[in-house]
Amino acid sequence: MKKFVCVATLFSSIMCVQGAMAAEAITIMGDPCTVPLAKKLGAAFTRKTGKNVEIDGSSCGSGIYKASQGDVDIGVSTHEVVLSYLPAGTVNTVIAKAPTVVLANKNNPVNDLKMKQLKGILSGNIKNWKEVGGNDVEIKNVLLQPCTTTIFAKRSAPFGKDIKRLTPEKPGNPVEGTNKLVEENEGAMGLQIYGYESPDVKVLTVDGLLPDAKTFPSKYDFYQDYNVVTREGANSDTKAFVDFALSSEGQEIVASLKHIGVKK
Repeated sequence: MKKFVCVATLFSSIMCVQGAMAAEAITIMGDPCTVPLAKKLGAAFTRKTGKNVEIDGSSCGSGIYKASQGDVDIGVSTHEVVLSYLPAGTVNTVIAKAPTVVLANKNNPVNDLKMKQLKGILSGNIKNWKEVGGNDVEIKNVLLQPCTTTIFAKRSAPFGKDIKRLTPEKPGNPVEGTNKLVEENEGAMGLQIYGYESPDVKVLTVDGLLPDAKTFPSKYDFYQDYNVVTREGANSDTKAFVDFALSSEGQEIVASLKHIGVKK
């Protein structure tokens, strides 16, 4: 009987320790444009410190709002409109520049678009790939991610009301959905965070350029900040995560996903 009590006590102790570890996890919520980088940083931070990091994808502003309310430790977003309404009592730290690129189907012979051509497509004045040196196929725009469409509309031209759009049958992860629609449709043109494209799509250059540290921002200007929002007076673990993201190790992870670092 005594042995049973000891085992039961030990079991209860283990469960209490596991519960405490789960409660100490750093919680992050962000829009789909932020999740892949957040997951990579979180996994590396866990390996380095032993602290668990839980990441949840949501709408563009949900993570920031929940961070301001204390429901999560960190809210992340690349949607610059959201940051115009940063809640009181929060602090924003930019840990990277997130570039956006143009995707095309691998069977599409077009490899580069001039800025004038890109503006024509997005405005609806150019409707067929043959007008930009491709096959006689209707252009179908994949515009699932507000974080990418906003930056293109701002930097190039507002989207035309009559442009042909391509949407999935069912709502889902917009990053994965963009890749899938472009993979499956020869006429598709998608906008995607650079580094999140699948190996089964083609990234087009714009005026012969792709985003990197040399072209940012004077030559290739389709970038947004990767914002990390915390409450003022955040706990030590949360601060440690932000510091890790800005460290040389964290910035190497940033570069591995083709984002532009904010520190050397």
